[in-house]
Amino acid sequence: MSTSYEHQLDTLLERFNFYFVKSQVKQVVDIVSRSKDVLKADVLAIIGSNQNLKNKLNELGLLALQLDTRQVEVFNVTDTLVQAALKLLFNSIQQTNKSSIINAFPFPIENKTQLEKLKTGTIYPVKSDVVTIGTDIYSRLIVCTVVDKEVEEPVLQSHLSQVGQQLLKSNTTFTMKKKIRTQLFHVVYWSEVSSKLILSVDRNVMSVYSCQDQLFVLRQFLMSKGVDTGSAINVFGAIEPLYNTPDGYVTKIGHVTTDGNPVRIPLKSQQKCLKSDHYHQAGENAGHVHAKFAVAKKWEFRIQDTTRTVNVEVGLMGQPKMLDTAQPLTDFAINKPMRLEDFHFAINKVLSLIP
Repeated sequence: MSTSYEHQLDTLLERFNFYFVKSQVKQVVDIVSRSKDVLKADVLAIIGSNQNLKNKLNELGLLALQLDTRQVEVFNVTDTLVQAALKLLFNSIQQTNKSSIINAFPFPIENKTQLEKLKTGTIYPVKSDVVTIGTDIYSRLIVCTVVDKEVEEPVLQSHLSQVGQQLLKSNTTFTMKKKIRTQLFHVVYWSEVSSKLILSVDRNVMSVYSCQDQLFVLRQFLMSKGVDTGSAINVFGAIEPLYNTPDGYVTKIGHVTTDGNPVRIPLKSQQKCLKSDHYHQAGENAGHVHAKFAVAKKWEFRIQDTTRTVNVEVGLMGQPKMLDTAQPLTDFAINKPMRLEDFHFAINKVLSLIP
């Protein structure tokens, strides 16, 4: 193992939340931690001699790299040659020989020096197996890649000239951009029974445009293995029925008014559903909404034998021009699912609403 238990816990707490991680840990050890720091301290104090707890962290690690926030494309693969190529891919894929990746899996590499040695734009296969989600069986391929993510940070005072330091005292803010090497985990799911191929890309605070680039990289990888995915399913037609279906909570809406102006309305603090927001409701009832080009919706699920709930949100973020052109919307977001069943539910919900 090349990752510390502290790194593993930090990863889980970042990708899930405190209450979910605590509830999972409580399945193997009885803890009463009331904060992230206390939870980490309690786990670190006992994990060295508790194999069940080590196994639980590994189980959560494998789950976390498939969930968090994802950008997905779904393909209906009916061509027998492509199906055969997919079967061959899952039966013959070679795991990467990069020890830094394999030793850390199912967690990201902790040693930043090792991370810097990996090439960007390269797909590294790390696990191929079969997984059951609900009643559906999928062949699963987990791969990782690294990207240089650009972030903005305040410039340290010590890095400024005397003039800059004087300006800093007069409430001037200096920021700088720098690139941070980030490891992403993507997953390919293939169901031979339903002919459904799912590409799931790791958002990990990446922009939508960056994720679309990663979807392209993943498709290119499959193409290099003889798998021609064809065109992904166009989900634009699901936007209107997703909004209208009487379940869940609408958290974002993008629509064009009758005079042609695009309007985007996000959920505000203390709001649970935009359909209950008087401003939006009045505007819609007054006939100002011409057509919708984007929608996000959230569903809540009660965790068995508890009083807590988890939620999953799906976002179909089309563009206004798609209302007047034939440009398809092929990728959509699934935000913060904590169970594969919820991830699967969100995909099936969208697909079921395509006209």
